[in-house]
Amino acid sequence: MRRLIVVVVIVLAAAGFYRSFGDEETGTGSLTLPQPYPTVGSSVPSFRTASEEGGTFALRDEGTYVLTFWSTLNRQSNQSRASFERLAGEFPEDDVKFAAVYVNSAPERASANYEVLQDRSGTLTQGYNIKRVPRLFLIVDGRVRLVQTGFYGEYEEQLEEEIRAAIEGG
Repeated sequence: MRRLIVVVVIVLAAAGFYRSFGDEETGTGSLTLPQPYPTVGSSVPSFRTASEEGGTFALRDEGTYVLTFWSTLNRQSNQSRASFERLAGEFPEDDVKFAAVYVNSAPERASANYEVLQDRSGTLTQGYNIKRVPRLFLIVDGRVRLVQTGFYGEYEEQLEEEIRAAIEGG
């Protein structure tokens, strides 16, 4: 019993010590890992890659892009596809370019109103530090304006508002 009390006291002391390094915003200690790069405000490298439709997709330093990373094996990736497709159809390609990067095999589809890319080499997945899908980036003139991890209903509205603001120059 005495050992148990000593262990509990040590664990509580260690937890209190860890929490003392926290701040009001996170409520956690400074030992917490940072958010994965790239984050809002980060610049992203331009790239050029083949699309599944046989064309080429290029992300340049100028322009507005919505880039999402999906897996056909992930439920949230599959759920987010309908809203992504709706938004891709709503904005002219001259204003916004939409692309979905599949981290595993891409689904067989006759056509999509966005570019379908497959990251066979892992270069894009590694460059965008994808640890969990779905993960979406709104990129304006080479800088990340919005990052969404996972898929929730309110994400579609938030993304649409941010795209409109980017197109209007806001």
